[in-house]
Amino acid sequence: MFRPLTARVTAVAAIATCLLCPAAQAQERDLKFVLDFISLGRHAPWYVALGKGYFKDEGLNVTILPSKGTADAIRTVATGGAEIGFIDIPSLVASGSAGATVKIVAANYQKPPYCIFTLNPGANVTEPKQMAGLELGSSTASFVPKIWAAFMEMNKVDSKTLKIVNIDAASRVPMLAAGKVQSIDQFLMSEPAIRRAVTNAKPVCLFAGDYGLEIYANSIGVSEDFLAKNPEIVKKFVRAALKGWKDALADPEEAARIEIQYVKALDPQIVIEEIQILKRIAITPDVEKNGFGYISTERMKNTVDFINNNIEVSGDKLSTEQIYRPGYLPDVAIKP
Repeated sequence: MFRPLTARVTAVAAIATCLLCPAAQAQERDLKFVLDFISLGRHAPWYVALGKGYFKDEGLNVTILPSKGTADAIRTVATGGAEIGFIDIPSLVASGSAGATVKIVAANYQKPPYCIFTLNPGANVTEPKQMAGLELGSSTASFVPKIWAAFMEMNKVDSKTLKIVNIDAASRVPMLAAGKVQSIDQFLMSEPAIRRAVTNAKPVCLFAGDYGLEIYANSIGVSEDFLAKNPEIVKKFVRAALKGWKDALADPEEAARIEIQYVKALDPQIVIEEIQILKRIAITPDVEKNGFGYISTERMKNTVDFINNNIEVSGDKLSTEQIYRPGYLPDVAIKP
């Protein structure tokens, strides 16, 4: 006579157990996130967010994808190959109408990472005035030399004297190390690799951010269509990602251990050194006050205007209002 009751109790218990099991809970949302290049030490914060489960905690299943460069990352987000990307704002503005569907929601590089690397002994460029007549290993197809030309004019140096030597990216460091070119343009975080390649001199970086170039650079960019349909998902991604940035910059050794689990070819010591340098462009007084990802509308406008005024833009020029979407940072700021 107790069998029907026992059966009902068993069934209810089974249903309750099933409701608590992962398969019955809301499924994680799959997201693709594309980097601005192949995975390097400077990308460790994204892997920290992944490895420490911050994305998973937000119900997100994030896949990190490499790219061939900033233009490729913009194109991947604009065409739907990834919902979110690590987007360089100067490159986005320079892409003009081709990048019009990519929207910036948080800034990671609060300062531009551009450096002119020379050697000591050698050209040993430590001030903008020393760029007059300088031979710069770069790419005539890139807009970065035009940024340096504008930088020179800002600092009252004749930009027409700058001599651009067209060198592919892979050859620049070896040519500098061999003394075949006076200088090269690279990101600030390249210094550890350059130092290891140069055996008879010390690499010297002229950092644009120290001499008046106050613009944002790499940031979180989202497909306009995805952002419109999934604003809460984007907020969750940003919150989880910025936790990864906080942790990576606070503990580079831990960050390196996490990243090399995903990118085994990396040298953990170089990863640590790149993260330590990354602090210089990621942690500013604005970030200390307002949290990671902070964007000042005035500085964003300065960034957009600087590129529009100094770089040949493809198609229609983009405005600050077209590329920037406020309101996606965490309600409680994530501070260093």
